[in-house]
Amino acid sequence: MPCNLRDARVRSGVVLAVLLSATVACDAQSDGNSGAEGSKAVETGAEKTGAPAEALPISSMANKGWLDAKDRTPPEQWLASRSAHADLSLSAPSVAAFHALLVRADHAYDETPRMIANRVVQLQEMLAGRGMAEGTDSLIEGFLSLGAGGAGGVAEGGSKRRFGEDCQHYFYLRSAGLDHRDALAALRGKAAKPPR
Repeated sequence: MPCNLRDARVRSGVVLAVLLSATVACDAQSDGNSGAEGSKAVETGAEKTGAPAEALPISSMANKGWLDAKDRTPPEQWLASRSAHADLSLSAPSVAAFHALLVRADHAYDETPRMIANRVVQLQEMLAGRGMAEGTDSLIEGFLSLGAGGAGGVAEGGSKRRFGEDCQHYFYLRSAGLDHRDALAALRGKAAKPPR
């Protein structure tokens, strides 16, 4: 019996050593040591080339959850990269499209383009947590369609709209059962109340 216990301990020690070495190898690959191509910005995503999608490094733009005040990542590049699930270069067409949206939003809202990008990503994640998929571009376009900021960007009383407030109201309306179109209509004041 003592021999069997000793053999079991040796075997479990070997298994533990193998698991630890595998973990160290995985950590070395995920910290960026597996090659420079893993973090290089690309023009198009893997879905256009037909190649299988590869996991992005944690430090990738597409995986960032928030742009800090000191972060130098352009918000339009971040939003486009998140949407594409790949790091895109500044010259990618979708980056230019997000830039145009953020310029319009900057005129209509008090917040900076960086904060607008942060808020729309936060809203997108909150919606996803409730099983509702909305693209950040369609959310920004929808909020720009509200009109109270208009092309001039000034709401009644001479002040700009608050993007964060529009996000909160929109989330409440979606949580109450309205779809994207009806929630925007409610924010415009055209659809009276959410369903009960």
